Amino acid sequence: MNIWLYIFIIITAQTDTTSKVINYSSKNIVYYPSQNRVVLLDSAQVTYKDLVVDADSIEYDIKAKTLSAYKNVRFLTETEKVDGIELFYNLDSKRGVMRRASTTVENGFVHGQEIWLIKEKTLEIVNGYYTTCDHNPPHYYFASKQTKVLLDNTAIVQNLVLKIHGIPCAVAPFWFFPISKQRKSGLLPFKFGQSSSEGRYAKGVSYYWVINDYADMTFALDVMEKKGFQPKLECIYIVNPFARGQILASYIREIDTKRHRYSINAQHHSQFLFKSYLDAYVDFQSDQSYLPDYADNTAQWLKKELYSQISLSRDFEKIGRASLLVERRQDFEKLTQSLKLPNFSINFYGVPIFADWSFTPGFGLANTKMTYDSSATNSRERKVSSHSYSTKFGFSNPKTIFGAFNLPISMNYKMENVEYKDSVNTSDKEFSANTGFSTSQTIFQALNVSEGISYNHNINFSNNTIANVIYDLNLGSNLTLYRLFGIGVVGIENVLHRLTPSIGFNLRPQTDQRQFWAIPKLDTTPEIANIGFSLSNFFQGKFTKISEKKDIANIGLQSGYDFKTRLLSDLNLNSDLYLINVQDMHLTSNLNLTYPWQERPISQVRVSNISINSNFNYSFTKKDTTTTQAQEIIITLNHYLTASSDGLTPLVVQSNMLNGIFSLAPKGWRFDFTAGYNLKQNSLTDYSISIWKDLHCWEAMVNINKLGSQWAYDFKIRIKKIPDVALGKGILGFVVPLQ
Repeated sequence: MNIWLYIFIIITAQTDTTSKVINYSSKNIVYYPSQNRVVLLDSAQVTYKDLVVDADSIEYDIKAKTLSAYKNVRFLTETEKVDGIELFYNLDSKRGVMRRASTTVENGFVHGQEIWLIKEKTLEIVNGYYTTCDHNPPHYYFASKQTKVLLDNTAIVQNLVLKIHGIPCAVAPFWFFPISKQRKSGLLPFKFGQSSSEGRYAKGVSYYWVINDYADMTFALDVMEKKGFQPKLECIYIVNPFARGQILASYIREIDTKRHRYSINAQHHSQFLFKSYLDAYVDFQSDQSYLPDYADNTAQWLKKELYSQISLSRDFEKIGRASLLVERRQDFEKLTQSLKLPNFSINFYGVPIFADWSFTPGFGLANTKMTYDSSATNSRERKVSSHSYSTKFGFSNPKTIFGAFNLPISMNYKMENVEYKDSVNTSDKEFSANTGFSTSQTIFQALNVSEGISYNHNINFSNNTIANVIYDLNLGSNLTLYRLFGIGVVGIENVLHRLTPSIGFNLRPQTDQRQFWAIPKLDTTPEIANIGFSLSNFFQGKFTKISEKKDIANIGLQSGYDFKTRLLSDLNLNSDLYLINVQDMHLTSNLNLTYPWQERPISQVRVSNISINSNFNYSFTKKDTTTTQAQEIIITLNHYLTASSDGLTPLVVQSNMLNGIFSLAPKGWRFDFTAGYNLKQNSLTDYSISIWKDLHCWEAMVNINKLGSQWAYDFKIRIKKIPDVALGKGILGFVVPLQ
C-alpha cells in the first residue's frame, strides 16, 4: 500500500503543472527514481484523460511522457480502438505507432504491420489491408503499402491490390472507402468497365457534398471512351414541414454522333409566400431514346411521355382556394405537345344565404397550346391555341322536403385558333352554359331514389351562328336487400347475400333550334329515351375453421331498353370470383361477358365479347433463426384473355397473355424469374432472370432482361457492404461477348 501511495505522490508532483493525473494499475509495479521510469508487469493499465492502454507489460517515462506497451496491447480513446503486440505513444503529442495491429472501422476491419496514430481520428497504416469479412483469415482483403484512415470518414488507399483467398485479382493505383456512420462530404467509389457501345469506361466518379442537415448534393461524371464525358447532378433536400424535393440531371455531347443529349427530372413541394403551396414536377429530355441508351433499369425503356407541371395554390380562410397551373406534355409516340400557360382558378367555399341553403361561386381561365405532327396523327400538321374563361356557382340544401337538393350553374367562353402548315388558318368562338337540379331521397334506409334535370346550351360563333341546346331528364332508384343462408358445408358456416336491384330512366327530347336558343318538343319522338337496369349480387362467407368472414363472389348484370328503337341493349355480365382465399394462397378471377339481344332466334345469338382476367398467388416464407435471410417461395400467375365476334359467328381471340413470376430463396440463394407469353402468337414477349448467391462477405448476381427487341444482361460479384466494388461484365468485357 505504501509503494502505491509513494508512486502516486511522485507522479502527481511531476504532472502538477498541467493538473493532469496519470493512473496506473498492474499486479507488479517497479519504479526507477533515477530514471524517472515506471514499469508495470502483468495485467498492466495506464489511464490518462480519455486514453486507456491495456497490455501484458507497460513502461512509462515520466519526464518524456512516453509509454511503451508489449503483448496483447489495446489502445482505447473515445474515437479509436486499436489492438496489437507493441505500442509506442507520446501522451503530449498524441502520436504513436502500434505494430501488428488491427482496428474496427464502420463496415469493416483494418490490419497493418504498423499503424501510426499521427493525430486525433487519423491513422496511417503501413503494409496493411482492409476487409469487411469477419473470418480469420478473411476471404478477401484490399492490400496496400500505405493507407490513411480518417476515422468516421474515409479510408484512402495507395497502390491497391484486391486479393481473394490470397490470390491477386485486381489492381488500382488508388482507391477510397467511405467508413462513416454519419453523412459526410467526400469522394465516392466508382467503377471501371467496358461495353461494345461505350468502350472502356469509368462510371460514377462522384463527390458527395453534405450541404447541411437538410440537404445534400452529388456531382458525378461518367467517362466513356466512345461516347465522351457525361456529367450528372443529384440533389435532395428535406426541410419538413416547409419544403422537400429532389433534382436529377445529366448531359452528354456524344463523340460518335456529335449530338447534345440531356435529361432533367425534378420534384418540389413547399410552403410558399403568404401561406401558399408550391408544387412542381419537371421532366425534360432531349429525345425518346436518351434514357433507354443510358438507363440501367428496363422500366425506363418504355417511357413514351414527358409530363411537367408547376402549381401554386393558396387557401384563404373561410373564403376559398386560388390555384395557378402551368403544365406541359410531350408524347413521343403520337408526336404531340401540349402546353397550359397558365390556367388560373378561384373556388370559393359555400356561403350560407338563408336557412340550410348555401351558395358556391367560382371563376377560372385557361390557355392551352397543342401541336400535332402529321407523321404520327395521320392528319395535317397543325397548331391549336385556345383561351377560355369560365365561371360557376351553385345552390345546395341537404335537408329539403325532397331530400338533398343541388343546382349547379356553369358558363364558359372559349376562343380557338388553328394554324395549318399547308392551308388557311381558322378560328372559332364558342359559348356554353350548363345547369340543372338534382335531388335524392332515402326511404326506410334501404330504398334510394334520385331525380335530375339538366340543361346544356352551346353557341358556336362561326360563319353562321349556331346554337345547340340539350335537355335531359334522369330518374333512378335502387334497393338493397340482405339475407343470411345457413350452409354448413365445405367449412362454410353461413353465407351473406346482398342483393341490389337498380333502375334508371333517361329522356332527351328533340328541340326546336333557334338562333340562340331552343325549345323542347314534347309532341315528337324523343332523341333519347331509354331505361337501364342492373342487378348486383354480393356473397360473403363465414368460415367455421378460422371463424373469419371472407368475400366469395361479386356478380353483376346490366342491360336496358331503348324506347326509340324498341330494342334491348346488350346484356353485360361482370363477376369477381374469389376461388381461393387463404393465408398463403389466393386465386381470383374476373369475368366480363357481353350478350347481344337482337331480333333473331335465341339459338343463333352468341356471346359477342368476353374477357377473363385470372390471378393466382402463392407465398411461403420460413425465417431462418441463425441468419437474417428468409427462405421463401413465391409463385404469381396472371392470365388475360379477350375475344369478340359480331354475335353470330364464333368468337375470335384478340389477346391471350400469360404472365408469371417465380421466386425461390433457399438458404444462401435466390432465384427470380418473370416472363410474359403470348398464347395467341405462341411467342415469348419478355422475360427477366435473376440469380443471387450469398458468398458470406460477397454476393454473386446474374441478371438477364429482354423486352421486345431490346435485351441486356449483367453479372457481377460484389462486396455486400461495398456494393460499388464488383467484378463483372464490365471488367471481363475483353473476353466475354457484350450486348
